[in-house]
Amino acid sequence: MKLLKERRFLFLLNRTNKLKKRIAVLESLALENIKSKEILTVEETLELFNMSRSTFDRLRKKGFKASQPNRNGKIYVNRAEMENFLQKKVVW
Repeated sequence: MKLLKERRFLFLLNRTNKLKKRIAVLESLALENIKSKEILTVEETLELFNMSRSTFDRLRKKGFKASQPNRNGKIYVNRAEMENFLQKKVVW
């Protein structure tokens, strides 16, 4: 009985490691996809520039212009403008 539990544990451990590797590959593919886009959503911006939502909101208060076509609607960010803004103002 103990041998079966050990085998099951090793099987699950192996499966978990394989899933972690697949997740890492998918995350890198998703990030590459985001890097190729010119217009980003807030979520994509946060992931690409590795920042929190509060940091993004702070940047907007300090003068970064993001596009919000509708009131209370989605916010869109031009990737090149964000890169330029971050290079000019180091506000971290």
